[in-house]
Amino acid sequence: MKPKNTHQVGPGEVVGLEVKTNALVRVLTPYGCQVVDTWGFHISSDIEYLSMAHNHTALYRTRFKVGDTLVSNKFTPLLRLENDTTDGFHDSFHAACSMGSYSFFGETNHHPNCEDNLRQTLKEYGLECQITPPPWNLFERSVIDERGRLHDEATGSTAGDFVELRVERDLLLIFSACRSTVGNINNGRPLGAEIWVFDPEIQ
Repeated sequence: MKPKNTHQVGPGEVVGLEVKTNALVRVLTPYGCQVVDTWGFHISSDIEYLSMAHNHTALYRTRFKVGDTLVSNKFTPLLRLENDTTDGFHDSFHAACSMGSYSFFGETNHHPNCEDNLRQTLKEYGLECQITPPPWNLFERSVIDERGRLHDEATGSTAGDFVELRVERDLLLIFSACRSTVGNINNGRPLGAEIWVFDPEIQ
């Protein structure tokens, strides 16, 4: 099956895509070490969006698995996790990197950041979210220990791994290839990602 279109997303870059119900979207890490901050918004609203907190509640899990349907902050089904070639670790706790986070962690090189990428992309689509929803950080490995502490670990994804998402309603999806090396989330080597979109009419 060939994708309808593909998008290269370099480190620090972002792509926003309007996708129709039943489309299949593949998020691919060609080099195995690129975290992709992922957001979904109702196609005509900046107040309904993919919410990690609501998915923790809906699914009673902190990691999501193939077959799960992810919901919005209004508990509306947005995306179904159709396929995942990784070990299943995709962080759902961390905020997007931002100018504020770089400063907080003493990072002097203020690379392009995912929060600004999100806001700029929303603006291009005529939307302006008043908050920054915590993203679903695809390919980022985070674990919580027995004392409740959050730890970042080296990603377990390898070159060519991907996640496939089935779109449950018309959405604006935003994918930002995180440039941050705080916590070594990209194994110190952010190298970019690819987004493939398969036409719902040919599924």
